[in-house]
Amino acid sequence: MLLGSILLALAWAALRGELTLTNLVVGYLIGYGVLTLLARGGVMPSTLASRTTHAVALAAFFARELLVANFRVAADVLGKHRIRPAVVGIPLDVTSDGEILLLSMLINITPGSVTIDLSDDRQTLYVHVMHMESADATRREIKDGFERRVKLLFE
Repeated sequence: MLLGSILLALAWAALRGELTLTNLVVGYLIGYGVLTLLARGGVMPSTLASRTTHAVALAAFFARELLVANFRVAADVLGKHRIRPAVVGIPLDVTSDGEILLLSMLINITPGSVTIDLSDDRQTLYVHVMHMESADATRREIKDGFERRVKLLFE
């Protein structure tokens, strides 16, 4: 409920048009009250808080990966690293269209990698990467990084 209240406080400040301490405090109190009433009335599912937490964790992980990938690609452009391009098949644990789409989008937005195909049985995602140390390490990096967090978000 804390994270939801903070997000609602930011939304309140945005609606008020001023990011001030007063607007944040008022927005937090209003948000906390609304979320408390919704939770007591059974309107808000208990999974909303965990989904919000997983969404924030995914966003933070993506921001970190985006920063690291940008530096790596910049170093490649400047000639500091050796590019090792390859295509690797990633066996998928995610199954729904939304999960696969989000995973593919996160991979595509991250510099140095692009999703190129999904197998007909929707079990394998093919990804082109610029820096492949080994196929297993690349699979592990995607599965333990983006896919695990996407799966948690949709549970």
